[in-house]
Amino acid sequence: MFNWKTNSDRKILEAIPAAVYMIDADRRIRFWSRGAQEMTGCTSESLTGELYSTRAMNYVDSEGETLQVHQYPAMQCLKKGEPVSGNFLLYSCSNGKLVVEESCAPLYEKGRITGVVGIIKNLDRCSDTIRQELRDEKKDRLITICGWCKMIRVADKSWSNLEHYLTEDGFGVFTHSMCPSCAEKIFEKKVYLESYQNLCQSISSGITVDEVLKLIVSNVVNVMNVKASSLRLLSRDKQSLELAAYHGLSEKYANKGPVAYDASVDDAEAGKPVSLYDITEHTDSRYYKEAIEEGIRSILSIPLRYENSTIGVLRMYTSEPVKYTDEDMKFMSAIANQAAIAINNADHFEKAVSKEKEYLRVFEDITKTVSSSLNVEEVLQMIVRKMPEVLGLKAASLRLINKEEKQLELAAFWGLSDRYANKGPVAYDFSIQDALAGKPVSEYDINDHKDSIYYREQVQEGIRSILSIPMRFQDEIIGVLRLYSAKPEKYKEDDLDFICAVAEQTAIAIVNAKHFENEISREKEYLAVFREVTRAVSSSLNVREILDMIVKRIPEIMNVTAATIRLLEPGGRRLKLVASYGLSRKYLDKGPIDTDKIVIEALKDQPVAIYDVASDKRVQYRKEAAEEGIKSMLTLPVLSRGKVLGILRLLNNEHRKFTHQEIDFIASLAEQSGIAIDNATMYEKIKKEYDEAMNYLDNPDLDREQ
Repeated sequence: MFNWKTNSDRKILEAIPAAVYMIDADRRIRFWSRGAQEMTGCTSESLTGELYSTRAMNYVDSEGETLQVHQYPAMQCLKKGEPVSGNFLLYSCSNGKLVVEESCAPLYEKGRITGVVGIIKNLDRCSDTIRQELRDEKKDRLITICGWCKMIRVADKSWSNLEHYLTEDGFGVFTHSMCPSCAEKIFEKKVYLESYQNLCQSISSGITVDEVLKLIVSNVVNVMNVKASSLRLLSRDKQSLELAAYHGLSEKYANKGPVAYDASVDDAEAGKPVSLYDITEHTDSRYYKEAIEEGIRSILSIPLRYENSTIGVLRMYTSEPVKYTDEDMKFMSAIANQAAIAINNADHFEKAVSKEKEYLRVFEDITKTVSSSLNVEEVLQMIVRKMPEVLGLKAASLRLINKEEKQLELAAFWGLSDRYANKGPVAYDFSIQDALAGKPVSEYDINDHKDSIYYREQVQEGIRSILSIPMRFQDEIIGVLRLYSAKPEKYKEDDLDFICAVAEQTAIAIVNAKHFENEISREKEYLAVFREVTRAVSSSLNVREILDMIVKRIPEIMNVTAATIRLLEPGGRRLKLVASYGLSRKYLDKGPIDTDKIVIEALKDQPVAIYDVASDKRVQYRKEAAEEGIKSMLTLPVLSRGKVLGILRLLNNEHRKFTHQEIDFIASLAEQSGIAIDNATMYEKIKKEYDEAMNYLDNPDLDREQ
């Protein structure tokens, strides 16, 4: 694909100012234009033929992260089989840092991806122009800002806070810190600031969420000079507050029993920043006695909020009534906010890790089943059951391709009703077309296809969307794995990678099972024919009948066009036809078969396979074979008691390579032919000697008369 017939194509690409390059399916660079050399500083001579790597380009994304090679557009394009583009910072040894846009497209030949072509444009000048225009435009704007609260009026005449306005206007995403003057003003005690900074630093350093929560409650006790502190998380399923961390409380009180939703939760849900609780005013409360024994007089509860949702409560316990200042409350609210962030981050991480572990566990189960079981139905049923469970979907099905009828035939399903699963024939559809075009997945929203043949059945089944993944084996599509959801589903890239990997394992399982079934079926057929021939040899002395049966049964079982058996004539130079099947009389009468090179090799007890009869000079009658339509040939010796009696030959009208298993089977039949001939010959000899002996006994004076 990358060979140039003339220099005109190369000259056109070399003339393009942008950087142009090509890589093949093995990731090797096959073309590196003059524009690419100027942009990157790397010459075509040093890169052509080399593996595509960071040596050619060094990319940094918009967040300042250095990209790995597999994240480059060319690698993504090669993997997905579809165009990929993006904007990056390119670090070049000749030009320094450049803002670039790269677009890559796959190259196909006969339905297979054979490479990628990439074009890189330098956007530096464009970026400078845009930045200057934006600066000029912003200079001329008149921005209305509130002189009191500093809110800004936006285009639709609504008001926005300063951080949100600047973020929307492209100044970046804001985070919060504290300047020294504000710290002195808000936190009268420097210990507030130090404690707050220590907490933030601990959360940033990656300690576990349990350690963060323990650090929070201990800091609250030390900084606020209170008796104790605890942190409880809301369990909405149980309608209770579950203990997460405590400091300064006895174990007996901390684990006194279940704590149901109380007034502090109601206050938090109503938007109140704190709830103050004096136990002397609540003598009827459930744990009044335990609180008195613990020496608690009042409880201050601060809600832990994340994105307008209350996820827990931070509590301070005192042994005497306490008057909290505004600064105290602000510090406690800031601490509670940090606790909520730590809990949420840990929850997200735990879910991500748990999801990856579940994917790995399911994939290992499937792989283990594929490698240990030849029961394809068992494997397919396991896959359609596991996939909806791990992905949280409604159902799954597996359909295999019937190429003759161009239909998708149901092989397994789970989560679907029998009525829907067996609703009727499913012809080749969008998923097959997408798969043949190289798309790894096909997403289908039934609301966009109300005219489809089974739209009504899909609505009745409660299906909203269908994801179809082709099952490929060695670039051949053998079926489709489908996942059904009851609502619109947005699949992430790692979800799709997992699903595609399972589809690949499914294809392997199906091919392995079919191959095993075919091998077993073939072995059974071979054994049946061999038994039939052996039985005939042991029970019959009619050698012609046995040889005719052999040449007829071989084409049936071996799926070849014809078969012949020829025996050596006295003198051993020519072969006489004694049995044939599947050949015209014209071809059989073409002429005598001499002991040519093929025959000589066969007579040395060596099977001879000819893949292309027309071009192999060892074949005696190539022209006649071509007229008969014979393209491949297998010749084996007919043996008996170590002596070569003749040859058994298979002829086929298609090019064919015979396997060792097939050759061994034919050789065993050839040997049975030799035994049949030998038995018949021995019988004739014994019969002749017997007849001569009987004649002698009938004429005892015969010798004396002579």
